[in-house]
Amino acid sequence: MFARASVALSTLLLFGIAPSFAAPPPQPLSDLGATILCYHIVESPQDPRMEVSREAFRQQMRYLAMTGYTVIPLRDLYDYASGKRGSLPQNSVVITIDDGWRSTYTEVFPEMKRRGFPFTVFIYPKIIGQTPYAMNWKQIRELADAGVDIQSHTFSHGFLSRRRHPEVSDQDYAAWLERELKESKKVLEKETGRQVHFLAYPYGDYDRGVRENVAKAGYEAGLTCEYGRVRRGSDPMRMKRVAIEKSMDFATFRHLLGAGNLRLEEMTPQPGRVLDDPAATMLTIAAKIPNYKTVDPKSVGMALMSVAGSIPYAYDPETGSISLTVKEALKGTFQRALVWATDLKSGKRIEASWTFRLPEEQLPIRPVGDPRMIVPAALTHHPLTASAGTQR
Repeated sequence: MFARASVALSTLLLFGIAPSFAAPPPQPLSDLGATILCYHIVESPQDPRMEVSREAFRQQMRYLAMTGYTVIPLRDLYDYASGKRGSLPQNSVVITIDDGWRSTYTEVFPEMKRRGFPFTVFIYPKIIGQTPYAMNWKQIRELADAGVDIQSHTFSHGFLSRRRHPEVSDQDYAAWLERELKESKKVLEKETGRQVHFLAYPYGDYDRGVRENVAKAGYEAGLTCEYGRVRRGSDPMRMKRVAIEKSMDFATFRHLLGAGNLRLEEMTPQPGRVLDDPAATMLTIAAKIPNYKTVDPKSVGMALMSVAGSIPYAYDPETGSISLTVKEALKGTFQRALVWATDLKSGKRIEASWTFRLPEEQLPIRPVGDPRMIVPAALTHHPLTASAGTQR
């Protein structure tokens, strides 16, 4: 794109035509930086805030894989922010998991491995092996050997800032903080055989003194819980993240990734419609972008989120019409179609989605006492013990 723009400008100058710019040129896509997502628990142990369900996590990863995002390693983003790397892929995302819960191994790792997504796990060693809901060192070494990035979340996950420890002397606080930073790094490097370069502040708690000590302890960057994107020139000791929480719905997730609104018309099937024949194949999903001249035609895409894998779509840049054809029977009641593009003026991602439905499946009625009756999961679930409280 940039090469074509340079050729066009050279041609204008060659023939003595002065180009006229009504507005500043769009911001280069790579200069938009990237978003770091912060997860804690997937499915178990239950937590009123920091847990997300297995299905929600898989839906979010499916969305990233199908709709034009690029999941990159944390190291690549750090190198970009610090000026060591020239550019990033469009719509870059970094995925991080905090603490060291077992679900990182049982839920996150298989999903990320299946999709080929890199990710970083911030671990505080004091939790490892201390609860059945935490990972053990054998699992952590398996993650590291598979290429998962293991980094530090301090040693015991305490608040780090000086104001959080008014009862201790300056000398005792300084010694405690040094142990929290250095001991975690030492243990993780010993157990994984790999160097630790990054730290995530527990609870997002830090101050200037903490940042200085983090750098002194040999860390290159510190990650916060402050919302925002990481851009070129961002302070490496204050790298922002987007915390993914239990109450977050899919629309909010997409918005927090930075997607603006895209207007659509003539959606087929119509929003909210219940399809007559759920078993039918060759179903066409279509829409029209009325302001199609304001988007980059090469950036336009479409996906049906309930279908595993990508379905080829067709986009007509002369009319703004986009469509795809589903050649298999759909599964599930609610279906979500999604269209995305890049705004030419701002260089930012914009998108829109709508839902339609299949008739709800009628489950067969079984006689009372039938041995094949499935016991609801709620009746077999054991509540989380108080000793496995979640850390942020």
